[in-house]
Amino acid sequence: MQPKVDDSRKAKRALTLAQDIVRDIEAGAHVAGDRLAREDEMLARYDVARATLREALRFLELQGVIHLQLGRGGGPVVARPQTGDFANSLSLILHFMEADLRGLLELREAIAADVAAYAAQRATTGDLSALADCLKELERNEASSQFEELNRRFHDMLGWASGNPLFGLLTSALHMLTREFSLSLGYSAQERAVQLRFLRRVLEAVRKGDAEGARQAMARLVAGSASYLAQRSPELVSQKVRWGQT
Repeated sequence: MQPKVDDSRKAKRALTLAQDIVRDIEAGAHVAGDRLAREDEMLARYDVARATLREALRFLELQGVIHLQLGRGGGPVVARPQTGDFANSLSLILHFMEADLRGLLELREAIAADVAAYAAQRATTGDLSALADCLKELERNEASSQFEELNRRFHDMLGWASGNPLFGLLTSALHMLTREFSLSLGYSAQERAVQLRFLRRVLEAVRKGDAEGARQAMARLVAGSASYLAQRSPELVSQKVRWGQT
């Protein structure tokens, strides 16, 4: 039984070391692309075994905090964790929770209206311009295979325009998790027209700074979309989230 205890202690030490490295990255004001110290220097600095250091670095690489360059002059290089890193970790947790598409749709429905309201209060001129451009592209592609992807892009932009990066992160991650589901179904021509009509209302309310108008329009849009998916393909919304679908 002793090896199991030792393995547990090693894993805990590697995690603690990973946290120390992150704190040092922050304290050193390192940015993406900066090289960290070589392995021998890190071993001396943190006073750990080589295996512990490598396990900590592998953990940080999986989280998108660093990437490991191979070859001469290689080693850990600071990276910037992306939405996909978060979505991937979240999908693994949801996999074991037996979460399904219906649960993701309900979560989206719970936050989307408030996200739109915050965007109406906080969107910048740049946000509004990008949203308007995306909506125009959506209108041009109403009948094309690009509609669903552009639709998700609009909602992602709205999430980041809320002024709260947590909303942006969660909105984008939810779209990554539901992407494969929605691609297998798609929207009918009638539903696409409905989506566009409400997106125009949302954008107009956001432009005017009308938080309540944006909230109401988005609430109707996401509720209608969830109802459409549930009625058209009830078996699809019952499908489980599986790690690796993002």
